[in-house]
Amino acid sequence: MSWQRQSAYQYGPRERSIGRMMITFVGLVLVTGGVIVAWLFLGDRDLLFAPPQQVANPDAAPALARYRFDKAELVAPTRLVTRVKRRTLGSIVKLDMLLPWPYQPGSSPRLPGTSREFNDWIILTFEGAAKDELTPVERYGEIYPVYFDGEPEQVDGNLLRYKFKETSPYADLTLYVATVDGRHIVHRCDRKPSVMGPILCERTIPLNSDMRLRMRFSRKHLESWAQIERNVRLALANMFTTVHPE
Repeated sequence: MSWQRQSAYQYGPRERSIGRMMITFVGLVLVTGGVIVAWLFLGDRDLLFAPPQQVANPDAAPALARYRFDKAELVAPTRLVTRVKRRTLGSIVKLDMLLPWPYQPGSSPRLPGTSREFNDWIILTFEGAAKDELTPVERYGEIYPVYFDGEPEQVDGNLLRYKFKETSPYADLTLYVATVDGRHIVHRCDRKPSVMGPILCERTIPLNSDMRLRMRFSRKHLESWAQIERNVRLALANMFTTVHPE
């Protein structure tokens, strides 16, 4: 009997200690989970706190959220933002969103449901600009001419079309260049359809010293590139703000 009392005395505190450890572990898991959820939705609070009917109803007014970069911020409908890449504990470094064409400020468009519907959408990618990377315009002046396959052709939209040699590193691209007020505007177009359906063309626009915007759209709209660019700049005027350090 004394042996049994002694054993209970010896192992009781150990069992209580294990119980406290388990409670502490569960508490840490819950706290960590809460921190992760808060961080994930820090830039998209409307996704976390929007009323259920607003999330479920595609015709409801679009929920807006602030997306903060190092020196800029974007205020955009959450339904149009398709991907956000952040630093571990910091600002956004890359963001993808879809923009309808034509874009109307304050509208709440339905997202495309088929590859055919992507023909009338613009894909916008906000990202950091590498300081030592040549822009498409710089490549057009310094690198691309080495690989051109003959003279350019004039095409619709006041564009010059340049084909690359089949043996060049750019054989899967076709270059379309416009000149406006002495400035070259370069579009690089794929020769094959994208995974989203249409063949895409890409134009890069600098936003500030550290950021750039890559906009992609269906090649069938290439001759309307000037209207598309005005459309994108209208959206930027309503959504994008450069933050100046104090």
